[in-house]
Amino acid sequence: MLENEKNINWELAARVLSGEADEIDRGLLEQWVHADRANEQEWERIKDSWLRGEEALFVQQTDTESAWKNVHRFTKESSFPEVSKGRTFSLGKTLAVAASVIVVLGLSWFLLLKPQVNQSSLIVSNSPREEMLLSDGSKVILNNSSRFLCNQPFNDEERTVELEGEGFFEVEGDIDWPFVINTGDVTIRVTGTKFNVRAYPNMDVTEIAVLEGRVEVVPPSEQEMVVLTVGQTALFDKKSRLLSVVETTDPNLLSWLTGQIKFEETPLSEVVETLGRVYSADFQFSDEELGEQKLTARFSDNSLDFVLEVVCTTFNLESKREGETIFLSAQK
Repeated sequence: MLENEKNINWELAARVLSGEADEIDRGLLEQWVHADRANEQEWERIKDSWLRGEEALFVQQTDTESAWKNVHRFTKESSFPEVSKGRTFSLGKTLAVAASVIVVLGLSWFLLLKPQVNQSSLIVSNSPREEMLLSDGSKVILNNSSRFLCNQPFNDEERTVELEGEGFFEVEGDIDWPFVINTGDVTIRVTGTKFNVRAYPNMDVTEIAVLEGRVEVVPPSEQEMVVLTVGQTALFDKKSRLLSVVETTDPNLLSWLTGQIKFEETPLSEVVETLGRVYSADFQFSDEELGEQKLTARFSDNSLDFVLEVVCTTFNLESKREGETIFLSAQK
C-alpha cells in the first residue's frame, strides 16, 4: 500500500498514466507532485511501477464478488448503431467461482488500492461515447465530463446506479427487476427501455428524454411521480424544485452520441448551446444580438474547428479560444 495514498487522487493519477488526461488533469497532478518532496518520490515510484507492470503494486487479494468491479474487459463490437470513436468495456464479468482470487488490474488498478466494505465501480468519462456493458446486459454510453457509479453484479431486488452528467441508457427488460438511476435531484425507475439523461451538477435543469418504452421519474419534493412515454421529456427545475413534462422537439437530442447535427433556421444562441453539448465547450458572444442570427446547416462527425469555420464564415464572425471557452465576435 502506498504511504501517501490518502493524499493522491487515484482517479486523476490513473487518467494521467493511461494517457486520457487533459491539460487540467495534468496540471492538478503536477501541483500535487511539486507540493512535497515525498510526493515527487511517490509519483516516481508509481510511474515506474506502472511502466514495469510491477505485480506487487497491481495485485491484491479480494473476494469474488468485489473482484469483478475493478476489471474492465474491452469488447470489439458495439450494439449501438451510428456510434463511433468510443470505447466499450464490460462491468459484469465474473472472475472465478472461489472464495478469493488474485486480481491483476489494468487501467482500473487504482480502485483496488482503496478497499471498501462495499466496493463500487466508478467510471469517469473524459470523452464522449464512453460505452459500458453492465452485468445484467444493459448498456450505458456516457458523454464527456460524466461520472457513473454502480455495484456489480446487481442485487436481486433492484439494479441501482448513480449518474452525474449525461448518459444514454438501453436497459434490459425485466418487469420484476427495476433499474433505478439516482441523479442527486430525481430518481428514475424503468424495467426496460431506451432513454437519455442529462444531469450535470452545474446546470439548472435535469432532463430525461424517452426514446423507447416508459420511464418513471420521481422528484425529491412532494410532487407526484410522472410516467414518460416515447417522445416525452421530463424537466426538473433545481431552483423551483418543480417537475414538468413536455414533448421532445430537439432534433439534436442525441447529437453528442451520433455525431449528426441538424440546424433549420436555428438561432445562433441555440446553435452554440448544441455545439457546447456535443463538443464540451462553452461559448460566449461579444454582443448578444449575434445570437439572434439563424443558421441552416447539417454536420456529420465533423470536428469543432470545421463547424466553427462554417459558422464564422456564414455570419462574418471571428472566434477566439481561452481554455474551454470560445468567444465569438463580429469581424472588424
